[in-house]
Amino acid sequence: MFKRILPALGLLVLAPLVGEYLLGNIAINALPMIIGLIPLYGGGALLIREVARRWRLGWPGIILLGLAYAVIEEGLLTRSLFDPDYVGLRLLDYGFIPALGIGAYWTVFVLAIHGVWSIAVPISMVEAGSRRPDTPWLGKVGLTVSAVLFLLGGAVPIALAGPALYPLSAAQIIWTLIAAVALIIAAFLSVRFRRPLLPATPASPWTVFAITIAAGLAFWLPSLLALVGIKLESIVPAWITVGFYLALYATMTLLILRWSRRMGWGPWHRFALGTAGLVTYAWHGFPQPPSFPAPAHVDLMGNAVFALAALGLLAFVVVRLDTSPPRGPEVIAIQDTSPSRVPSALIRMRCNQPAPSGNSSTG
Repeated sequence: MFKRILPALGLLVLAPLVGEYLLGNIAINALPMIIGLIPLYGGGALLIREVARRWRLGWPGIILLGLAYAVIEEGLLTRSLFDPDYVGLRLLDYGFIPALGIGAYWTVFVLAIHGVWSIAVPISMVEAGSRRPDTPWLGKVGLTVSAVLFLLGGAVPIALAGPALYPLSAAQIIWTLIAAVALIIAAFLSVRFRRPLLPATPASPWTVFAITIAAGLAFWLPSLLALVGIKLESIVPAWITVGFYLALYATMTLLILRWSRRMGWGPWHRFALGTAGLVTYAWHGFPQPPSFPAPAHVDLMGNAVFALAALGLLAFVVVRLDTSPPRGPEVIAIQDTSPSRVPSALIRMRCNQPAPSGNSSTG
């Protein structure tokens, strides 16, 4: 029982640590704030993970549910998608869309932050270190508790902010809910688009890691330019930047889908993806100024501590993966209705691969 709950508890804590502290958004002197962040970040990540594994949605489902989480958090809770002067940063000015009341750049940027780093990366790290990565860790009671935690995590900041919270119009609330529900429905429908695995060798885990690291550098390019005093919005039109981000997302999505459909795709490849995400946040924490005041030396010390902790986590997962017992052969029925090819129930054997979990080839 404890072995099943332990990874769930780990995810509860890891999600806010990655989403805020490793990012560099909150300094180490504000570490007690994690108590208030665990319900929202941890509860949301755990709820998404358990729903995805219970209903066999795979990694496409996790990503889509993560985006739904991002829409809810930034649209209804912090309301940064609609607040034109959120924390005094004027985030919506660059690529503002008057008809929707949102900033195009900020929307495509912040939704990816939560969908990938706040949700997917913590889940991938905890699953990589778990002996039961593809099955639910919690029963119905645990699933209910995680849902209640997430709801409390969303209610508390709204209650604390009170009148200071940016007022949303009825249309903004409705469209935000529609977007979140559409993403949730898409997550459950994604299982209908699973395709059979291809008998081909995927890219090596090191190649997957290198390409994903490069994508992370491209994603944080505005932050890197800001370090040398270059403001992206002053030299590049907003729609070019938005198009760049959408092209980056499409490229990485297609690459990962292509890689993961090949027979040799396994735990080390998924670990490479998660590692790249974790390392990206680790280096980004150093140039990122904290949202709450902190002395420069405290901020630097905290960034170093969190980066070293991330490396320690990676080392732990490597040992776990390296010492995992070998898996038995996996039997996969590949459907093919074309009479000119192989029979419709061609049975292939894959040795030393994860046991079938019903999730997509990306899971």
